[in-house]
Amino acid sequence: MIVCIIIDRERELEWLRTRLAGDSRELLVVYGRRRVGKTTLVTAALEELEAGTVYFLCDQRGTRANARRFASRCAERFDDVPPDVDGFPDAFRYLRDRIEGSFVVAIDEFSYLVEADETVPSVFQTVVDDVLAGTDVSIVLLGSSISMMEEGVLSYESPLYGRRTGQWRLEPLPIASARQFFPEYGPDTMIQTYGVVGGIPAYLEQFEADRDLLENVERHILSKGAFLHEEPEFLLRQELREPATYLAILEAIAGGATRVSEIASVIDRNASGLSRYLKNLAELAILERETQVTDPDGRGVYRLTDEFLRFWFRYVSPNRATLEQGHTGSVRETIAETMPTHTSVTFEEVCQQATLLPAFPVPCSRVGRWWDGEDEIDVVGLDPTSETVLLGECKWTRDPVGPSLLSQLEALEPEVRWRGRDRTARYALFARSGFTDSMREIARDRADVELYTPARLFDLFDR
Repeated sequence: MIVCIIIDRERELEWLRTRLAGDSRELLVVYGRRRVGKTTLVTAALEELEAGTVYFLCDQRGTRANARRFASRCAERFDDVPPDVDGFPDAFRYLRDRIEGSFVVAIDEFSYLVEADETVPSVFQTVVDDVLAGTDVSIVLLGSSISMMEEGVLSYESPLYGRRTGQWRLEPLPIASARQFFPEYGPDTMIQTYGVVGGIPAYLEQFEADRDLLENVERHILSKGAFLHEEPEFLLRQELREPATYLAILEAIAGGATRVSEIASVIDRNASGLSRYLKNLAELAILERETQVTDPDGRGVYRLTDEFLRFWFRYVSPNRATLEQGHTGSVRETIAETMPTHTSVTFEEVCQQATLLPAFPVPCSRVGRWWDGEDEIDVVGLDPTSETVLLGECKWTRDPVGPSLLSQLEALEPEVRWRGRDRTARYALFARSGFTDSMREIARDRADVELYTPARLFDLFDR
């Protein structure tokens, strides 16, 4: 697993390696949603350092208990008797007095400390400014609660704001990186696989590249006892109170309820009481409020940010009773029948990722969806420099796409309000099964139309 992370996180690893191996003292922040690979990334960097290192994982038992555990971890590192400390300043004094030269401390799940005690950032300001003054001790703070790290550590109001020397938010892998887990998979199978496990390394590594997709699903998701079988419940129970309510909300969204009123209706709750639940899910990067790309401050809809959670809440959660009895076959059959519909949403995400690549012919700085009532455009890319708008449609169907899809896009183009009528419009069609002869002929004659099959998309990813 570490090998995959190093391959797929080369920029992040090089950033950590360079900063921690330098001559200056560092306070670095690495954060991102749970299972995204923060710990593996940082521990891989620590293993390459010539300096002494200590890695410590916080728990939820409070600041004093964690400070004592940290001091004991340091004592273990020095083959020493654990000291009696009252807090982190004492623990770092103990560390300071026993080291020579450069040293790196990595504190994982720092957000647990901040959540339990709002004074923790001030405490670590004292550690950095006073206790470690004049030393060559660098600190790396890791956290899974994105809002807690951004507000408690990175924000201007945080006591640590002026002390941090760098930060990196670790994101899920795009499909271009995730496919390295499955080098034998073709574009179609890889897109479907991405629609099941998404871009979280801990989820991707569960699947076996020498097995077909549905066999992997049955063995590693549907089967009781498998790591992924109860992963969403484990994640919510560890991070949130009232997990049953959060499970119901996520299942409603996976089932197609995207507005607050729709979610409230499905779970039989008052819409006015859902805001804090939605906010907490967004803070964990499980959920996001999606707005139109042309109106980022406008009204939005809610969507799951993780493909695996979308798959799990669509197929596993509603069938728990059946799966608990070991009857995976019927659920597998349902998945096989409805996989094209499920993957169509994934295909839109993959196409949006492709339009942000340097190799894409329209240099889009922002990409997303557009909708107005019943009308919707899957891919809208904006290039403010050239005042160009890209309009794209994605079809994950068995039939080749013909000119009618382009005509629909052209008819909607005037409705997409951005930069007035002086802009340039470009079009892109994305189709699983390719295009009719007449559609290909039109694209050959028009410089403003691009056609993409999954194979051609993956050619872009490979450049």
